[in-house]
Amino acid sequence: MHLTLPELETPDLEIHEGEFPADADAVRAGLRAHNARVGDPTRTPLCLLRRDEAGKVVGGIVAEVAMQWLYIDKFWIDESLRGQGLGTRLLRAAEERAKELGAIGAHLHTSSYQAPGFYTGLGYERIGALPGRPAGQTRFWFARRFDGTPVNDGD
Repeated sequence: MHLTLPELETPDLEIHEGEFPADADAVRAGLRAHNARVGDPTRTPLCLLRRDEAGKVVGGIVAEVAMQWLYIDKFWIDESLRGQGLGTRLLRAAEERAKELGAIGAHLHTSSYQAPGFYTGLGYERIGALPGRPAGQTRFWFARRFDGTPVNDGD
């Protein structure tokens, strides 16, 4: 859906809801070009999957390595397999591959109703929080440097 905002007197702006328009790629390309000024713009997508005997995906990580950091975008384990070490194995495998690709650490976000304790138990530091997302819950940001030095060093 394409909207205009006449009440804001911004006829030169477009708002698109739902599907991104093809022109959204111009925004992505512009940001990549800008970011390339400070670091290698190469982005390496990673997807780690665990399948059951029937071939059904029962867990996995969708991530990318960019600007020397592994970003864990999506991380899911089927409820029946939680607490058995699969999450740790998947995360450590993603970290190892990221190191091979030149990453110095990993970062991600999770929510209070998901698994913040899982990440702190694996050496991740909480670097931010947003209460009320969703209502009654908190979104957390975590990071970990692979060499063990603190992420929160005062910056």
